[in-house]
Amino acid sequence: MTLYSVLVANEPLPTIDCTGITEITVRELKKIYPITQESPEQPWHSMPDDAMILHAPDESAFGRLNIFKWDNPPNDLEDYNYQTYVYCIEGNWNSTFLNDLLNYLRQSIKKEQAAELIRFWAGEYNQTLKKRQINIEDIELHHLENLQNEKYIRIIFE
Repeated sequence: MTLYSVLVANEPLPTIDCTGITEITVRELKKIYPITQESPEQPWHSMPDDAMILHAPDESAFGRLNIFKWDNPPNDLEDYNYQTYVYCIEGNWNSTFLNDLLNYLRQSIKKEQAAELIRFWAGEYNQTLKKRQINIEDIELHHLENLQNEKYIRIIFE
């Protein structure tokens, strides 16, 4: 089972990637991390220079906010969603993530988009979602902090 956080809307929403994870060539990676006494040879050092590889600036990148258009969400989402546009929200829900999410919501969500944030566990069918309404113009950090422990909830942004 997986806990999913999803944004849905009746109009397109912007995507955002705060992770800093990029695709670069092995040649570029070798320049960033040359073989030294402090930095031993890595498996990618033997790869072709033109090969593409994902690079994260550090481990914290994996917990940062990433909102992307979700073309293949879990089937369970059909039980909770009736909107056309679906976006996955990834991240660790720590303070940095929550601040980035708050800024995103304030800047990107408009009332006419009928946007909702849905959190649910995939694999647990027929669950009832608690419903809350938040005026998007009044959203504050404490609203998002309260969502951290919610497992079945629908936040309607009005």
